[in-house]
Amino acid sequence: MDKLLTKKDLAERWQVSTKTIENWVKEGKLTPCRNIPGDMRFHPDYITELEGVKLDKFSPLERRKMEREIEELKVRLEKAEGALAKVSMISTEAVYFKLKEA
Repeated sequence: MDKLLTKKDLAERWQVSTKTIENWVKEGKLTPCRNIPGDMRFHPDYITELEGVKLDKFSPLERRKMEREIEELKVRLEKAEGALAKVSMISTEAVYFKLKEA
């Protein structure tokens, strides 16, 4: 887990005073982590999001691999749905003919 940032860490990062950070929290511009004892802390992902930095969880290779897997699963799902439809049709016909014989 990433280390949570203190008011001082954030103030240094943004080159402002800790009082400014406190004011921004009071004004609702910043939201500290909840239920953390002691001084307020901020999650690094939240801060980078505020800074406009897009965080990508996957490398380009991992993303492409996942996209390929998704496409393969879509094809398998279509085939499974087709097979299920055939089984359903055959079952319905079998029940129909059984009832017709009775």
